[in-house]
Amino acid sequence: MKKEWAPKCRHGRSLTPADRNFLELVNVADPGERSVTMLATTKYGFNPFGSLVRFGLLALVPVVALGAVLAHELNVDVQQRYLETARRSATLITQVGIQPLLSAEQVAGGLKPAEVSLIDEKLQGAAVSQEVRRLKVWNRSGTIVYSDNNALVGKTFPIDTDLGEALEGRSSASITDGHDEENAGDDLQGPLIQVYVPLVFNGTSSVSGAFELYLPYAPVQAAIDQESNQLYGVLAAGLALFYAAMFPVAFLADRWRRRLLHEAETTAMANLAVLERLNRLKSEFLTRISHQFRTALVGIQGFSEVIRDSETLDLAEVKTFARDIYNDAERLDRAFSQMVDLDRMEAGGTILKIARTDINQMINGVVETARRQNPKSVIAVSLDPTVPMVSCDREKVSQVLTILLSNATKYSPAGSEVEVTSQFDDESVMVTVKDHGPGMPPDFDDGLFVGFQRHLTNGASRTDRISGTGLGLPIARQIVEMHGGRIWFDSSVGQGSDFHFTLPRQVAPPRDEKALARNLGPLKVG
Repeated sequence: MKKEWAPKCRHGRSLTPADRNFLELVNVADPGERSVTMLATTKYGFNPFGSLVRFGLLALVPVVALGAVLAHELNVDVQQRYLETARRSATLITQVGIQPLLSAEQVAGGLKPAEVSLIDEKLQGAAVSQEVRRLKVWNRSGTIVYSDNNALVGKTFPIDTDLGEALEGRSSASITDGHDEENAGDDLQGPLIQVYVPLVFNGTSSVSGAFELYLPYAPVQAAIDQESNQLYGVLAAGLALFYAAMFPVAFLADRWRRRLLHEAETTAMANLAVLERLNRLKSEFLTRISHQFRTALVGIQGFSEVIRDSETLDLAEVKTFARDIYNDAERLDRAFSQMVDLDRMEAGGTILKIARTDINQMINGVVETARRQNPKSVIAVSLDPTVPMVSCDREKVSQVLTILLSNATKYSPAGSEVEVTSQFDDESVMVTVKDHGPGMPPDFDDGLFVGFQRHLTNGASRTDRISGTGLGLPIARQIVEMHGGRIWFDSSVGQGSDFHFTLPRQVAPPRDEKALARNLGPLKVG
């Protein structure tokens, strides 16, 4: 079984401050065991047909609105094109059929009745009357000098906007009902196309007057309607295809939404389970650490009372009790120091003192110290002579190896061998501590590296048998990760455990780099 610590949890994220606050609230509400319950998500539903129906109804409104806007724009565009065609036709009629019958002097001074009758005859002979419902010739004074309605000839009217533009040299075309002021008493039946064309004689650059023509609108309206209906059909077909094409996209989007919703619910349930498990592990850790503190305090208090109240103790007995008090106080101090060190590392308050270090020499030094402290332990060393110098904090790395050796000798049977090895590859140096202890079952996870979990030997309770706070491996993990390495273990029940950690050869943080804050590792849920 191989267990490797990873800085990210199996669900892809670390425990955030909000998660820790939630965990604290859970602890306050109920510090005991509790189950994780997640209500089924029903807000959005999981019926794709219902979602598509809602989408179809909602999408129909903007599609219809878009169709109405486009239809209006098409109609306006078609109408403007036909009005432009009418303006060009009127300009051609006036320049070819009417203007040659007039002179600049006639326009400026007006026509005599005989001249008006002569123009009427020529226009009728040219069949202009079949294309034009009404014809007027204006001079610059606003006087009608000629009209096929002779009753209007010689009358003067205010110059309106369209006539003014024509007198300035700009032609125009618009739709009218024929009921303008100058048409009072006329029998014009609208709607009609009213066209103004500037009157400019050859040899002059100035506008002498303007033509006003009324063309029939009914044929134009029929052509507009026919073309508009064709365009409306094409537009309706295009919008229908567009509307239909949105449904597969909506179906895929709804499927993706439901998938994300399901994944979010699953992740939320998993995160709640992780928080539950962390809460339980923390409670066990607090129980264990409180037992350690209480045991030391009871010893200090008891021995102190014996020394205080007894009058028959000799110096040797007092020294014995004082040594026990000192050992208990030292145990308390060590526990507090470990807790403070781990908290400082997790908060980024630890600075590494990087220097070139001989790893094999460091290993030999730590092993010799362990042998002196525990003469009964059997520690074998097998070092790779090719291991190069490594840039690291020698004191911190020695602390990692000390923690692993201490755990190996603590959990191994008396007289069994603990082996320390070193190995080098192209990128890093690996140090391994192998013991012959009870090992760990396959379902035992990486809580060892978090600080809330310890493996108990068979028959051991949660507060007895093995002393210590359980913070050694979390501290070791922090130190290794600060160096850019990794730490993991291989273990089998009854076969012992192999703890490994690596240090990179080339990559090393600067001297002022601080420790990274702790990320909770992969905790199994279920």
